[in-house]
Amino acid sequence: MQGKFFSIAIPNTILSDSTHLRDKTTKIGTIARICSIFKVNSVYIYKDNNEKFGEEDIIKTILEYLDTPQYLRKHFYGINPILSYAGLLPPLRTPHHKLAESHLTIKSGDYRDGFIVEKNGETYADVGLPELIPIDGKSPKQLRITVKFISEYPDLRCKLIRREDVNEYWGYEVITVSSITDYISASHSDMIILTSRKGRSIVDMWWEIISEIKEKNNIGVVFGSPKHGIYEMLSKEGVKPESLSKYIMNIVPQQGVATIRSEEAILSTLTILNLAMNLGKQM
Repeated sequence: MQGKFFSIAIPNTILSDSTHLRDKTTKIGTIARICSIFKVNSVYIYKDNNEKFGEEDIIKTILEYLDTPQYLRKHFYGINPILSYAGLLPPLRTPHHKLAESHLTIKSGDYRDGFIVEKNGETYADVGLPELIPIDGKSPKQLRITVKFISEYPDLRCKLIRREDVNEYWGYEVITVSSITDYISASHSDMIILTSRKGRSIVDMWWEIISEIKEKNNIGVVFGSPKHGIYEMLSKEGVKPESLSKYIMNIVPQQGVATIRSEEAILSTLTILNLAMNLGKQM
């Protein structure tokens, strides 16, 4: 979904239909792959107020682990029981997951993720290359960074940039919020889509969605939990879905199963929106 900023919101109870950590890990891994395929920029985890217990720690940890380039994982993740089955998941292979390469191949203008290393009073970036790279500019406060190379071998140097300034898809960030309404406020989306079996059929909304999505730059999509739909969740907040969005969408009308799993709903919805966006470009 190049050129658009996309976010999705999922509940902290999205794993409630999975019992074993292996199954939970597989489900989150599938969601991470779907988000990466369709270039989702932010994944929000909101609290399901219908349930006392959520699993945002598991969801957030696995999502962030998968988004982290392999060469950085050892620096940010020690032995963590939550990640016991993460090795079973396929890599995302997004543009920021660079493969091992020689510093000789780096070109000015290339991007890489890395982390800060202080050495002899100087600031360097470890970006998975055989040598540390000097950073031009002020030392950042955060450990994980994104850099842009400003020179080539034999005088490799880089500068810090914001993740959102990279001119290609650079993975997703994971953010926790307290409710659906808080997500809508925090995401600053100019088009919110609520997914619900009780919503209007995508067939009836199709041309309207294409026309609208073409004009919007920041699109957010909210998904319910395996046990509670959007209407039930928002009723706990004392909010009517219609007050938040005119796009309450049933993405799979006349479904052939009793319930659609969360990862299936995310895949179906982002597939449809990707098609709508690309058709809108041709109008």
